[in-house]
Amino acid sequence: MICAVSPITAESVCKDAGCSHSCITAVDIPTCTCPEGMVLGEDSKTCTVPVTILMGMHREISAVTEGEGEVRSLVPIGTTAFDFHYNNKEIIAFADNNIMRYSFAGELTMPKQPSAIATPTSRVSSLAVDWIHQDVYWISRQRSAIEASSLSGNSVREIIAVEGEESSDWNNLVIDPAAEKLFWLGRKGVYSCGLNGKNLKSNITSWPVDAEDIALDTQNKLIYIIGNYGNGVNKVVAASHYEGTPVGDIVTIGQSGSKIYGFGVLGKY
Repeated sequence: MICAVSPITAESVCKDAGCSHSCITAVDIPTCTCPEGMVLGEDSKTCTVPVTILMGMHREISAVTEGEGEVRSLVPIGTTAFDFHYNNKEIIAFADNNIMRYSFAGELTMPKQPSAIATPTSRVSSLAVDWIHQDVYWISRQRSAIEASSLSGNSVREIIAVEGEESSDWNNLVIDPAAEKLFWLGRKGVYSCGLNGKNLKSNITSWPVDAEDIALDTQNKLIYIIGNYGNGVNKVVAASHYEGTPVGDIVTIGQSGSKIYGFGVLGKY
């Protein structure tokens, strides 16, 4: 009887062990390994790109990467109005009265020489990058207005301006480029409009929450708000569909005395 047997190779050993990328063997026992720039997951088999958190500090934008535990300085500017362009590996930030671009050649270590994209009409309280249409939107602090520019650096264009609103009430701008929608917080709760400024809506969520911050789940088209609830006693998180319909229940995460500096939504984790 003759039968064909596949040769045992390093690749087949790694595959049989369930390794997503590569492995090393010791006494015929494979141990999964990862290429540079990736880390081994909790299952000891799957390699993933480590999560990096960017933080706007008093004098710099800093970063901390999963598995390192050490905060490193990226950009020596003090701002909380910034966003990250994932595809281009760029930090877009308000600094020196301009919307600035800080590009990185590879890993998030030291950026290249920064370049100015646009000059807003006043100071910026919040900004958001449209990674599909290659635009950047921001809230003008001294005006109740949202302005925008292309990332290539064309002139500033006004998206929307509302008279009678106190500019300090507009903040926490977020964007869903695929749905072509902007969302932000103001005196009248959660606001929304199209990327062209049309279809402005206010108080679109019916949750009785004094919102402090907002985040989007762009995959499931959900708005998450975090803030105070129940006469200001509890700190809660609540979710709504983009049109404002509530989803699920209010979730209490602590007492109202705790300060919220920002939060986000993870997709598949």
